[in-house]
Formats: sequence, C-alpha cells, structure tokens
Amino acid sequence: MAEASPPTPVAVRPPPQDGAYILRKLVSELPLSADGDASNVRITCVEVWNGNLYVGTSAAEIIHFVLLPPEDPSGEPSAIIASRLEPPSNNATGEGVQQILLLPKVNKALILCNNTLSFYTLPELSPEANTKPLPCSWVGGVDLNAEADNGEDGVVVMLGQSRRIRLIKVSEYAATRSLKTIEYGACLVSVRRDSFSCAADARSYALLDVDHQQKIGLFPISSLDPEAGEVGGAAEDITTQQHAPSRSVSAAGVHPRVEEHRGHGRSTSLGIFGSSGPASLRPESPRPPGQRYGFDVPESLSRSMSPASGRSPVRSTEAQHPERTSSLPRVRTPSPEKPLPPPPTETTKEVGESAQAEPFVPLKPHVASPSPNEFLLTVGTTASEPGVGMFVNLDGDVCRGSIQFSSYPDAVVVDGTGIDMANSMTPDMDAEEGYVLAAIHEQEENGIEYGVELQRWDVDAGDGEASKEWLHLDSLGAIATRGGERVKMPIGLRTVIEPHDLVLAEIGEKLSVKRLRLGVFDTSSTTAENDRGKTQQDKADLEFTTRLSKLQTRTVLWAGDQIWWTVRNPLVTRLDARLQEAQYTPTGDGVRIQPSRAPLEKVLGDIRGQEPRNESEYLSLIYVRQKASVLLFMELVLRSSTNIIIFEGEKRITEQALIDGEVDPRVILSLLPILNKEVVQGPDGIQISGGITTLIEQFLQQNDLEAMPATVNGPFGDNLLHLVKRYLLFWKRRKGMASVTNDAYVFQTVDAALLHILLLLDQDSPKGPATAGSLRAELNELVDNEVDCFDRAITLLEHFKRLYILSRFYQRNSKASAKASNVLATWRRILEGEHDEGGEFVDGELELRKYLSRIRDQSLVEEYGAWLANRNPKLGVQIFADDHSRVKFEPTRAVALLKERAPGAVKEYLEYLVFGKNHTQYVNELIAFYLDIVIAELSSTPSSRTTLLQTYETYRALVPPKPTYREFITDNALPAEWWTSRLRLLQLLGSNQPATSSYDVPAILSRLEPYANELVPETIILSGRQGRHEEAIRLLTHGLGDFDTAISYCLLGGSSIFRAAGSGYIPASSIPSRGEQSRLFNYLLQEFLRLDDLNQRIERTGELLERFSGWFDVAQVLDKVPDEWSVDVLGRFLVQALRQLVRERAESDVARSLMGAVNLQISVKLVDRVEEGGATVERVK
Repeated sequence: MAEASPPTPVAVRPPPQDGAYILRKLVSELPLSADGDASNVRITCVEVWNGNLYVGTSAAEIIHFVLLPPEDPSGEPSAIIASRLEPPSNNATGEGVQQILLLPKVNKALILCNNTLSFYTLPELSPEANTKPLPCSWVGGVDLNAEADNGEDGVVVMLGQSRRIRLIKVSEYAATRSLKTIEYGACLVSVRRDSFSCAADARSYALLDVDHQQKIGLFPISSLDPEAGEVGGAAEDITTQQHAPSRSVSAAGVHPRVEEHRGHGRSTSLGIFGSSGPASLRPESPRPPGQRYGFDVPESLSRSMSPASGRSPVRSTEAQHPERTSSLPRVRTPSPEKPLPPPPTETTKEVGESAQAEPFVPLKPHVASPSPNEFLLTVGTTASEPGVGMFVNLDGDVCRGSIQFSSYPDAVVVDGTGIDMANSMTPDMDAEEGYVLAAIHEQEENGIEYGVELQRWDVDAGDGEASKEWLHLDSLGAIATRGGERVKMPIGLRTVIEPHDLVLAEIGEKLSVKRLRLGVFDTSSTTAENDRGKTQQDKADLEFTTRLSKLQTRTVLWAGDQIWWTVRNPLVTRLDARLQEAQYTPTGDGVRIQPSRAPLEKVLGDIRGQEPRNESEYLSLIYVRQKASVLLFMELVLRSSTNIIIFEGEKRITEQALIDGEVDPRVILSLLPILNKEVVQGPDGIQISGGITTLIEQFLQQNDLEAMPATVNGPFGDNLLHLVKRYLLFWKRRKGMASVTNDAYVFQTVDAALLHILLLLDQDSPKGPATAGSLRAELNELVDNEVDCFDRAITLLEHFKRLYILSRFYQRNSKASAKASNVLATWRRILEGEHDEGGEFVDGELELRKYLSRIRDQSLVEEYGAWLANRNPKLGVQIFADDHSRVKFEPTRAVALLKERAPGAVKEYLEYLVFGKNHTQYVNELIAFYLDIVIAELSSTPSSRTTLLQTYETYRALVPPKPTYREFITDNALPAEWWTSRLRLLQLLGSNQPATSSYDVPAILSRLEPYANELVPETIILSGRQGRHEEAIRLLTHGLGDFDTAISYCLLGGSSIFRAAGSGYIPASSIPSRGEQSRLFNYLLQEFLRLDDLNQRIERTGELLERFSGWFDVAQVLDKVPDEWSVDVLGRFLVQALRQLVRERAESDVARSLMGAVNLQISVKLVDRVEEGGATVERVK
C-alpha cells in the first residue's frame, strides 16, 4: 500500500507588529571588549549624535563609532570604530561608564565613569585640557525648555555631589565655571524645566527651585524604605543649611503646622517659589500658621493632612481628579470615632518578623518630564512588586492619575507630546500620543525575564489600562518568551540628544503605487514618449515614497551587543499588521488567504471617523480601508465558492467597506470568475498601493477562478453579482468628479462589467418591455446613457442575443454619422427573424416607420422605407407620403423609387395618395396600375379569363332573390393579386367621389375593349360615365343578370352602381332627376321584356312595375306589355296606377278649388281698391 503523505506543516507566523512601537536595528555585534572577550562586558549607556555612536560599557570604556549611511536608506548603517577610550576614574571596580551627556551647542561631551566626571570635545572625544575630572555621582539637569540657540552663552549643567548639587556652565571656548550650589546631597537623578528641577536621592524625591534655592519634599521612592523618614510638608529654604541633608526630610518636622486654609498666596510667574524680589532669598523666621512661606508644600503633602507613614506614596488626588485614582493607594485621615483595629494574631507577628528580617534593597529613582509643566516619578515597594508612576506639576501637586507598572522599572522613557483630551473637538494636528516606555524585569520559574512595557500617560487611568501593551522583542534574537514580549537578557532604554531620521521600507512598500498586471493589457499607447514619462513618474514616486517612509525617534534600546531604535509604529504598519493577522484563519496553514471577518470589521470600526493629522496618515487610512474591504470581499468570494448563502448584513457591510475605501473596481472584478475578463488595463497595468498589489497577486495564484461555480441563480449571483452591481453603479455616478481618477480604463471596465452583470441577471426576466424598477429597466437606463466600452458592449449584447438593447445602445453611443444606420440595421435583423432574447421589440414595423420619420438621412429613409414597403406595403408607403417627416418625397420620385425597389407597394402608395391624401392627379395612374395588373393576368392566363366568364354564368344561374354581382365576387374572391386589384378597380371606377371620379374614361375604355366580354362590370360603369345608359342597362340585364344593380342604376345613376358597401352618403347632386329616372326605368322595362326566360320576364317585369309604378306612364306600359299576358301580371301595377290617377284627379280638383278661392280673393281686393280710389273723369276733346 502506498504510504500516506505527511501532513502539511503549518507555517508559524511571527506575531503581528501591531503595537505602538517597533524595533529597528541600529548596530549589532559590537566589539564591547578590546581583547575580544565580551562575555562579562555589557552596555551601560548609549548616545547618538550627528552620525556618531557613543557606547559606554561596564568595562569603563567609551567606544566611539562612526555610522556610515547605507546605500539603501532603509538599511542598517555600518558602524566603524573611531576610538576606544578609558575615562579616568578613582574607582576601578565601579559600574563602569555611568552617563554620557552630550552638549552639541558647545561641542562638549561629559562622561561619568565610576563616579568621576570627565570633559571631552565633540565629535572625536578628545579630552578637554582645561578641565580636570571631578568626583560626581550624577550629571545632567540640562534645561529641557531651553531654546535651540547657538550656545554662545554656554550650557548650564547640574552635577550631583555627595553634599550638594553644583550648577556649572560649560562653554565651547571658555573654561567651565561653577555658578552656584544647592544644598541637596547625593543626588542620583534630576530633570529640569526652566528653574524647576525634580531630583531624587537614594530615598525620596524632591522639587527644587534652582534659582531661589527652595525645596519641597515629595514622597519616598519605596514605601518600605525604613530610612526614608517622613516626606512632605512645607517648603524648605536650602540656601544657608550647612548640615548635609542625607535625605530629603521635610521642614515640617521642625516647624509643626496646624491645618491652614488651602491655597497659595502667590501671583508672580514663579508660582509657588515666592516673589521675584531679592527679599525672598533672605532667611526668615518661622511664620505663624495663618501665613505661608514662598515654597510651601501643598496641603495634600502636609503631615497634618496625612498622618500615615511616609512609607506609602501618599499624594491622594481625590480632590482634584477623583476619576483618576484607580491605581493609587487610598490614604484616609483616621477619624477619632473610628475603633482601633484588632491586635495582630500570632501569624501576623511571625510574618512581620520574617519581613523585617529581610534586608531592604533601595529602589533606583526615575524622573522624566512628559510635558513642560509635569514630571513623572516612579515609586514602589520592592523591585519585584508593581511600581507606580506619579505625575506632579511645577507646584508639586499631583496633576493627573497615576500609572502602574508590572514591576518596578529598570529604566523609564517618555515619548510624545500627548493629546489634550479636553480639546478633542479641535485636535492639534502636530500632537502625538504620549507614551511611557518602561524596562521591566520579573522573576519567573526559569529565571529573570526582561521586557518593555508601553502605556499612555495622556489618557485616563481606565483607558490607560486598556492601552497597556508590551514591546515585541523577537528582533533581538535572544530566547524570547510569552509570544516575543520577554527576553532573557537585560534591556536598557535611553532618550538620545537629538531626533534621528529613519526610513521604514514597509511604509513605502505598502503605500507606494505599484502596477498590478492581470493577463493581457493594452499596449497600443506605448511609445517612447510614454516611456520617458514613465521614468519621470517612477522617479517622482520614489521621492514621494521616501518622504512618506521617513520617521524620527530619540529612543534607543540595547541588549547584549545590539542597539536598536525604538520607533513609534506608524499608523499604516500598525493597522496593516492587524489586517495581516486577519488575513488567515486561526486553523489555516498561514499561507493560503482565508480572511476572518470579525477582526476585519473590528479594524474598520476602530478607524471609522478618524481624522488624519498629516499626509502619511491620510494615505494610511485610505490604504487600510481599501485593503480591509478587499479582504472582506475575498471572504465573500471564498464562501460563495463553497455554495454558502451569506447573510444580507454581511454583504451590506462589505459593500459599505468597498464604498468607503473607493478601491479601484478593476481590483474587485479581478477576483470574480466571468467578470475578470472585463478588466481593461493600460500598458502600466492597474496602479494601486503595493500592499494591495501583493495581496491580489497572492490570491490569484492560490485560487483558480475558472473552477469556481458561477451560476447566476446560485450563491455567485445572490452573494456577489448584486453587490458588485451596486458598487459599480457607485463608481459610475462618480465619473467626472474632481476627486475621482480620470483613467479611461477604469470606466471602460466599470461599464463593461456593469453591462455584463445586468445581462446575466436579466436572463430569466419575462420577455417583453421593461417594467419600472426591474433589472431590464436598469439595463435600458445603462445603454441609454454614455457607455465607454463601445466595442465590448457590442460583443456582449451580440453574445447574449439582446438585439433590441443593442439598437438602444447604438442610438446613444454611436457616432452621429453611423447612429441611424446601426439602429435600423439591428431592427431589420429582428424583423427578418433573427432571435432577440428580450422580446422587447413589440410593433417593430411601426417603430421603424416612426424612426424613419425622425431622421434626416435621405438614403437611409429610401433604403429602409422601400424595405418596409416590401414587407408591409400599407405601413411602408406612409413613409413616402408623410408630410411631417424630416425627409419629404415628391410623389413622382416616390412612385419611381417604389417601382424600382418595392413594386408591390406602388399600388398602396397610389391608393394612399388618392384615397388618403385626396391627390386626384394620381387617379388615372392608380387605375392604370390596376388595369395593368388585371389585363396582364387576362392576357397571359387563359384560365383567369375562363374564371371570369364562369362567374357570370354562375351568377346568372342564381335564382332571385340573390346578392348583387359586386357582393357575389367579393364573397367568392380568389386569393390572387389580380382579383384584389380588380375589386379595387371596380371600387375606384364606380366611386362617385370627386377625387376618384376624375379619370380619363375614353382611355380606360379603349384598353378594356379587347376584354369587354370578361370585364363586363367595368364596361357598364364606363358606359354610364359616357351617358350610354341603354348599353349599360342592357349589359346589367342580359350580360350579368344583376337585376338589383340595374334598378340601383336607374335610381342612383350609373356612376355608383359598383361602389363598396358602407362608402357613405351619396350627394343629391349626383342623383338623377325624376324624369331621368323615369326614362331609365323605361329602358329597363324594355330590357326586362326582352329576357329570354319567360318566367324571368314576367316576374321581373311585374316586380318592377309594382315597386316603381310611380315612375311609369300607364298608357306607355300598356302599349309595351304583350296583350296575351294575364291581367294578374299587371294587376298590382294597374291598381296603383288607377289609384294614382284618382289621387291626381282629386289633387287637381283641390288645386282648382284653391285657385278659384285665390282668384275670388284677388277680385275682392281689386274692387276694394277701386272703390277707395273713386271714379276718374277724363275729358276728351
């Protein structure tokens, strides 16, 4: 059997560098010993200045190194030994080099070695010839508030001696001289701000006024120190004391005070140090309790207010900062009514005795100044117990809550100006967080472990506890424990004289713009000019990256033979470390990208609303938001590939992260199957941050996108497509904004991918036009606006067979010269039967006809108008006859065009002109067109002639009542063009409308003459037009046997006998007069009497006479009717005729009587007028 393959080892990832500080190597493998054996030699102090490294060792040597900058700005400098000195000392068995104090203003260096102070010149450390070594326990106290001047006046330095502090002035050229002494002996450390110095001896801390020589005792270093005495009380004048102040004992022990009203009676700029006049320096006698002496101790340090033992750091801050006392031991004033505690038990006594038996080891004092108005002091109990950091101001009052250390620190360094939370609404852009770095050692089972504890000093105690962390020391190479937070070798910390510039390559690698290349890219724009521009751009990018990567630090850390810079961790590396930790699942192999959602959302939540304070933070926040959003999207992709439906809330969070990050949409699309083909990139690829470039490349190498499921109706569509669609719409809406890239490739990709997504999602939509709010409506809106990916859009729409959408796309995005032709060509494809998946082109022919009326290209109108006329003549001919169309055609031109390209539509066009537009000048042409069709058929097809003749015979054989011949041939029409044309010809010839009746009758009749037997109705109509009514009635009676039409002919006249049903009202002017009708009826009677069939003759004659007796004269009828006919045939006619005669006679009598009456009335009127006028006599000569 085959052996099972060993499990893949899980890659051990280094701890994330997400702390507040990181280490960067300064030098390593230093030759600490001249003979090469450095096993017992350790670094005691370090100083760096102007490319020079000064290292003090426990072997009492000063090693001067010259630091040569590396070729790579982010690399480690080369350290070359310049000199190795052994400073003079009186004690060869001491600690070695204790301090290195550089004074760059005066180019001097002060080195304390085994309690002997030596003076040297900078930078080569040549001994100062004019200054002899001095015995000293400590040197420093340079004013931290001093401005950066040229040092012409020298630098004031404080020396700690056995009985006093000496202030000396060190100058570059002048001899060092003593300024004054302060009666404060055995000083081990001091930090000075202007004239105020916070100092410490071996037992306690004190606040000194070096100008007025006053002192306030603060509190003991260790609360268990049996020799510390009682610390605190009134200010002490230290100008004239001659005894050696072995410890900072309060003056309150000599001058007991009663409880006095809290407050200071000073108003000068010197604060608690009294007035500025010389009188304040004079010794004064003790004052009454109601008065205060210039440097009075604050009430919180008064022994009357704090009767507890001086062994505890009693500076209660409850009155000033009640919210910041979580790490302070509470000190309460005992009440007289409070009962005494119970006596100690035996066990307590034994413990107390054993504790007293242990020798007390004094703690090393530490003083730092985080701000111009505060000092940080460390207090505790023992070296292994937790320590406390106390903050006091220049008045000696505790000014903020204390901080706590895991154990009493070996060294303390403060960094950062601190952020004033009270002014958080208007933050200082130059401010930075204030940190305390403390070197800690702790006794563990496996020995002593060392570490560096970091915590904020400018926040409340509760917040400080939350922000406490440990510096990662993996870089030291020592045996690390607790995840790299502890090492087995001692650690030293120090703040050097001046800031040092560092270049962190990680910042540039993450924030610099790099080119992500995905598959094939467009090289069409690659030219020599572009290459030159690219070189210049690369140079500018390099300069920009170098500037962003520069940091400054003043803190060095050493361990063994290595020295490291302790650098404040930039925002980008700190947050990116958290992103890298979230990039892999805890159970993963540490190589394959498997993002964890919760940590990523936590990072985004932490930076939400954070305002950048500089350019680097601005770019860092952008980078972090973008990378976090990409990782969240990768998490969606990977989960979707396993067919998991993701919660809507997670998708919304990812979408919002993408929007906030504004990451290049091409990066997102490159992670998706199908859509990654839509990514368009130029010759320079996709320019994004280097950290994101590396992430994308790694993800694409690890995952085969083609193998991922990409079913639209599955998780791929539900989880990803809708989200990406909304993100692309967000980008599309931002096109043209000043803050958005103008890279054309970006929006080509956006439009192509958005179109592709909508086509995928719309596949299952119902066929037909879009409804409001539907995916199809979104698709229409997209193509109805400007789209940058013209060629790709055409390819996609053709691939998905969305021809109607393609036509809409052409309408908006084609060039003006090709717009109409592309649209019409696409519509023709649909109308000719090519499949359109959307089915949206409803009433396509009508849409095409409307579109042709809106364009101005005459050639296109002619081409597609003729094509539509061939397809749908009735609709197509409207294009050529539309008076509102932008392209108008003369009828002659239109007819010629139709005859050439659409012969089948000529008839429809002429009919539209004649019937629809009332263009009577085209009647003859239309009739001629009909005649051409009919005559051509009859002349070429004998069967058609036979068919016509048979229709006559069949119709004549019908027994009345029967339909008219027009109705007969319409109901029995043949599905042939010539038959339809003949019906329209009969309609046109028989119409009585002025527009259609003004045709050339003789010309038409001459063409019909050879086919008179076949075209009988046409001959009848034309005979009637010519007034040959006898011929027309004869053909109706004998040729067709259409007796009803013959009667209509007599009533209505011959011009309308074959008009179509429902053709409307016949004007009275076109109806013959009654006399004319009577004459026509007499013609018809004669033809009826000539019918061959006797029965038909009798029936038709009797019916005619009965129905229309009023139009006949009885005498004439009796003359024409054969005598042998029975009277029954004419009975009804005779009855009606006699009745008519009687009626007429009666009417005549009535009329005559009425006329007689009228004559009588007139005669009466005449007589009346004559009588009125009287007689007229005329004389005749």
